[in-house]
This record gives sequence, structure tokens and C-alpha cells, in this order.
Amino acid sequence: MTIGELVAKSGAQMRVFDLGRRIEEVPLDDFRAFEQMQRPYPVPYLKHAWLGILSWNVDEPGQHNIWFLKLPLDEQNILQPGPRDAFLQHWLRVAQYPKEKHGDAPCSYKPDANRMAYFHALALQTLGQESTQYYATARAYLSGDIGWDNWQQLGLQGLAEVVARLQEEQNEALLCKALPQLPAVPRNVVLGFLENVAPGQALTSAINDTLSQVVATGAGVADLAAFARALSHSVNADQRVLLLQLLLQHPHSRSVEVLAALGSRCWRDLQGGLLLTYLECLAVNEQGINAFNALVADLLALPGMRERFMTVFRSPQRSESLAQAIGQLLSLARQGDHGNLQ
Repeated sequence: MTIGELVAKSGAQMRVFDLGRRIEEVPLDDFRAFEQMQRPYPVPYLKHAWLGILSWNVDEPGQHNIWFLKLPLDEQNILQPGPRDAFLQHWLRVAQYPKEKHGDAPCSYKPDANRMAYFHALALQTLGQESTQYYATARAYLSGDIGWDNWQQLGLQGLAEVVARLQEEQNEALLCKALPQLPAVPRNVVLGFLENVAPGQALTSAINDTLSQVVATGAGVADLAAFARALSHSVNADQRVLLLQLLLQHPHSRSVEVLAALGSRCWRDLQGGLLLTYLECLAVNEQGINAFNALVADLLALPGMRERFMTVFRSPQRSESLAQAIGQLLSLARQGDHGNLQ
């Protein structure tokens, strides 16, 4: 039995969301093929599929179930079925003996507060439910009505719902006007949520202009990582590349936080000369060779990335620092620690 079959057997409907690199819906046909080990997981993160599964029965309005699952993958990103089967057995026992204590389900995990807030915002939309009370408060704040410095009363949930409902109530235009005015804390929260959508041209320009303003006044590591996440799925591919070039030339480009944000969110644009520049920064990162190995291994697990890396690894333009880091990584691969490089 699979998770999809378990939900279908109960008469419920289901939506599956990837919560790894960004939060996006996984088509049910893709999820079924993944569960049946016919297809690799398309966006692995740290060798797992990070899932949020929402199920509901149309005959029971107001009732729904949510599972957050971290399913291990093999070297080809195919599901390892044992842990998934243990999860299913757990829930069958829960259904059979509902009054007993069963403990935490295998493979379950709790997303961080930001992911939880955004997933909840998507769940409300999927279930056709109204927004929470925090949504109106967030919109009032982003309109400037209650003062830009009065952000402490905001909840993550309200800002998440504004971004999740970007195409409603002129929320995109609202954010375009608000971004340059926002203090760092609420601005970076909004930027983090924007990684889950595809900002249009107007919002992309507003994000880019705000980034220029922040860099001019002294951007911190957390600021740069937040802007990278916000523009990682923009409709403007040229703007995404310009952002990457800017960040990789910044003094904070050796920061693992910035490099991890670029690798985990902006991987689609890392190729050719841009990938070489990224790896040059990564080779001299502040945490050393272990961080280099970890971030490269994570990127190599993504479809199509291995070929890009092999081309760059052989580049005559690579520095001595990068050549040494690659040599150490390949040495580990020969020992079997990074089999996807062999």
C-alpha cells in the first residue's frame, strides 16, 4: 500500500506539497510514480523528500488531516520504501486502536515556523476557507497605515497569507510600494516567503531596487540570503542572473548562509561561468572544506547538475583554491562517501 492508496481508500482527496527547497505543489501523478518507485523525486533536499500532505473529505467540511513527512531517498533519488511503509503501518494502527497512545509517526517532522505559516496559508486556499484575522492586520501594515516601525504586532501567518494571495486584492502592488519602506526584520520575512512564488516584473524590479538600496547602506549576511531567496523564482531570468552576479561579488560572498541560499534556491541558474564563480566563492568559504563538500553534494543530487559540475571541474580557468577543493571532494568520492561523483 502507498500513501496515495491509503488516502483514496478513506474516500478523501489529497494535495501534496514539496517543503524542501521551496514550497510548491507536487502533481499527484508525479507523486504516485514516486511512491511506486517508477520515478525519482524531482527536487531532493539533503537526500530526502520533504513533504506536506493535506487530505480532506468533501462530505466532512471543516475536517482535514496534515502529515509532514521526511522520506529518505537513495543515490538516484528513488524512494527508500521501508521508512514509508513504517509510517503507513503506524497510521493503520492508529486507525485500528484510536484510544491508545502510539507516539510520533515514523518519518514525521515539524517544519520551521515560516514554512508552517506558509503551508497553512496554502491549506486555507486549497480548502476554500477564509483568511485568518492576521491577514487584514498584515495588509494594513503593508499599506503604511499603522507605521513602518510598528511591526512587532505582526504575525508570520498574516504576511504568509499576503504572499500566498499575491494575485488577490492587489497584494503584489501593495508589496511593490511597501518593500523599500520596511525595516529589516519584516522585510526579510516577506522576502523569505516570496521564494515560494514567481514574482512578476513589477515586483522583481521592486525587490531589485530595494536590494540596491540595502547594499548601499550596508547589507548583512541575512539580508543578502533573503534577497537571493526572494528572486530565485522570478519570471525575469536575466534579473535572477544579475542578482547572482552581484551577490557573488559582494564581500559576504564567502558566507555559508549566503552560499547555501544561492545553492538551495537558485540552482536553476547555476551553470557555466556563473557556476564557476559560485564554486570559487564556495572553495574559500568561511567554514572550510566540509561546507564545500556538503553544498556541492546537495547540488549534485539535483537532476542535470552533475553534467554542469563536470564541465566546470575541468575548466582551465579554475583557481588553485578550487582545484584543491575539487581534489579533496573527488578523493572522498573514490572512498565511496559521495557515490554520485564516481
